[in-house]
Amino acid sequence: MIVALLYMCSLVIIGMKSRWVAFLLALTMTATALYMHPFWMFIFSTRTYLMEGVAGMEGYEVDAFTMADHQRYFFFQTMSTVGALLLLVVHGPGKLSIDEQDGPMQLITAKGDA
Repeated sequence: MIVALLYMCSLVIIGMKSRWVAFLLALTMTATALYMHPFWMFIFSTRTYLMEGVAGMEGYEVDAFTMADHQRYFFFQTMSTVGALLLLVVHGPGKLSIDEQDGPMQLITAKGDA
């Protein structure tokens, strides 16, 4: 899985099939964020949680609100990257890409005009 993600990232960097690969990366990152950072599951909890993987807070127990806030931060940080990838899908990789010099996607209106 990691090799496939690195391959897709390198395709985006050099500009080969950037739109499709950026769309696949956006889907992958959305699914990962929903699975790894479910902040909505901590909101109404009364438990305390052990903070792991946070520099300076290893071993600390925190309340559910703090844990939800922590998970919400990382969830929306990932969603901002997904937004950037979706901008790449819509506007294209640009003039310096290898094979996708199409420019922005053309939207079709109700009359059929491009």
